[in-house]
Amino acid sequence: MKYPLLLLLIGTYLVAFVVNFMPAIKHPDSHATTLNMLMTAVFLIVLLLSMRKKNKLLSLFLIGGAVSGIIVFVIKTFESHLIGNGILDIVASIQYPFYLIFTTPLFGANIMFNLNYATFSLLMSLVYLILFIWTHTKQTLVMS
Repeated sequence: MKYPLLLLLIGTYLVAFVVNFMPAIKHPDSHATTLNMLMTAVFLIVLLLSMRKKNKLLSLFLIGGAVSGIIVFVIKTFESHLIGNGILDIVASIQYPFYLIFTTPLFGANIMFNLNYATFSLLMSLVYLILFIWTHTKQTLVMS
């Protein structure tokens, strides 16, 4: 196998996504459990391990995660303040794919924070941003 760590990352992402899907969709009616937290931790550990080598696809994923959390937070904030605006209701549907793709695999961490989904997405955006900066700073320092 040429890319075993990348395959492991994709596999843990998919498992974390599946395990965290229902609690992420039904929050706050459905709460995250220890299994959700465990799968989130495994995904984050594999994500950290996979950052040892420079990978453009991983960098794009981390940037997408950082931007998606901001998008979800901003749209949800506007949506809650301008409820009933038809155009905003249409724009609000943009946030859901971002939330599903980037926040759902990490939703097990919400067992510690118990935040609404917009604030939790913003927090996970910060996690993605820190991982991106750490990856590129580490690689720049090694190359110097």
